Order: sequence, then C-alpha cells, then structure tokens
Amino acid sequence: MECPACHAAMDEQTFEAMYGRRVTIDICHSCTGIWFDTLESLQLTPGAVLRLFKVIHERRGDGAPMPEVARCPRCGAPLAAATDMQRRTRFHYLRCPADHGHFITFFEFLREKNFVRPLSLQEIAQLKDRIGVVHCSSCGAPVDLAQSATCAYCRTPISMLDPEQVERAVTALEAAEARRGTVDPTWPARLMIDRLAVERALPEPGVRGSRLRLGLLDAGLEAVVDALGRLGD
Repeated sequence: MECPACHAAMDEQTFEAMYGRRVTIDICHSCTGIWFDTLESLQLTPGAVLRLFKVIHERRGDGAPMPEVARCPRCGAPLAAATDMQRRTRFHYLRCPADHGHFITFFEFLREKNFVRPLSLQEIAQLKDRIGVVHCSSCGAPVDLAQSATCAYCRTPISMLDPEQVERAVTALEAAEARRGTVDPTWPARLMIDRLAVERALPEPGVRGSRLRLGLLDAGLEAVVDALGRLGD
C-alpha cells in the first residue's frame, strides 16, 4: 500500500488481536507513520502494542510532517485532521471520512498509548524560568511559556517523555498481556461489552494534522525498548 504521507511503499506486518484474531497493519518506515484500518488500533493486544514499538524502533526512518493534503489509501478521499484524548494526553491523526481507517505518526502513537505525559504546573514553571520558549512536539510551533503551556496553533499541551511513565506503561501492558492467559468466567460478557465499546468508538474531527518531533520520538522508542529489557530480566 502507498503511504498517505510520503507515498512510499508501506510494510505490512501482522499482529495478534483480541479474542484470537489477527490484524495486518501498514507501517511506513520512510516517514515513520502507521495506517490502521477501521478500529484496528483498538483491537491490538497489549503484547502486540509492545511488539509494534519494537518493530518501530528497529526500522525507524527520518520522519516527515503530516502533509496538508493526504488521501485515504482505500477510497482516495482526502483525509481529515482529527484529535482525541487518552487520559490527560491529546493526540492527533488523519482519518478517512468514510471510516476506512486513520493515519498516525509514531510520535502521536506514543501519546495514544500513554508513553508521553503532559507537564505538571511545577515542571512548566521550571521550564519558564530556564528556557522561556519551547517548540510544540506535535506541530513544531514555538510556545511562549510566559503566555501559555498550550500550543496556540494545534492546542496541544506541552508534554514530556518521563522514564518512569514509560516503565509504568510497559509494566501495565505486560501485566495486561499476562492476564490474557488466565481463564475468566466473565469472558463472554466482557466480549459483548468490548464489542459494543469498539463499535461506538468514533473518531472526532479536530485540529489540523501534526508533525513528528524525531528527538522525542527516538528517545521514547529507546526508553520503551530499555524498559522492556529491564522488566524482562
């Protein structure tokens, strides 16, 4: 499949999905982005998420900003910029208006899976004293910390890669993967509840597309792989 961002050939990788299924995900190693067909991101098992990060780490490219105009590789319709929230962290992606899927950069995928967190008020105050102006990790625009801790262009709060947060996220995913091997008598009921939740999960239109900030992305991927190594020892 052709990448919606840079038009390079995407790499197909098959991952384990919930309830014994498997999904094939398209990964662009040239511009560091992922195409998920409808709801594939929600169907990944915790172990599959960790494996996907390893694949990203092993073959990450140079990166590229999200294009102003990108088209769905399934139907050719222009992709629409969208935003969503995971806990307190906002992440951005490009979605097909016909719900064929969405395109997300590796950095925004780190946000979605809770590896990057917003700064606390104390951390913002320290940055304000030491630096004053930082660049948004989503769109690259300058952010004057004396005026705001949120990007004026894409409305993304300033965030950071916290090694402890990475380790907590990896630990939570590994624990969730281990629980999948335990027989649960409530499994049929949970299956129905999960299915309804997935069917109701609809992406919302939001701010314009984001750019990848490779410094934080590389640091995030290295931290995830390091955490996996420490927790596996």
